[in-house]
Amino acid sequence: MDFEEEYKQNRTAMKRIKKEDTVIFIVFAVNMIMAIWLFIAFFMSFDKKILFSSIFGAAASVIGFLSAYRKDSALAIVSGVFLVAEMIGVFFFGFVTLLGFVLAGVFIVFAVRNFNNIKKYKWLEQQDGFPQFEPKLKEYDMNRVQRSIKDPYAIKMEERQRSSYGNMDEI
Repeated sequence: MDFEEEYKQNRTAMKRIKKEDTVIFIVFAVNMIMAIWLFIAFFMSFDKKILFSSIFGAAASVIGFLSAYRKDSALAIVSGVFLVAEMIGVFFFGFVTLLGFVLAGVFIVFAVRNFNNIKKYKWLEQQDGFPQFEPKLKEYDMNRVQRSIKDPYAIKMEERQRSSYGNMDEI
């Protein structure tokens, strides 16, 4: 059957989305840890530049978590913007290091992957068989519908049985 191959591809895509969501959650957790670390650094130095980066990092992480959890592309875009603002703050305020460039690249790549992941999930939501994509479930539903459909002969027979005045023994 043709729908079995389609279901297999959709099920594989769904598993890939779930794996990517796990990685995206981990990356946003690392960003949250970095934001907490910057917040602690703010209390040690009382430098408002560090507080700026800390607030944007925490906001990006929280909104990123929500976007991955709710599968909301608008939140993913806002999270990406906050991540870019955080990285700009980190670089312009004197934290330019190789680790900073690596973190900026990783966080921005994962913000884009989160957005693409959400687009793919929204497409899968509209496909037949969502969220399990099990061919046996589709066959079961088709068979159940077929059993509920009666042929015209059975319908006429039931009508005649209901409208009859008695049985054949009376004749």
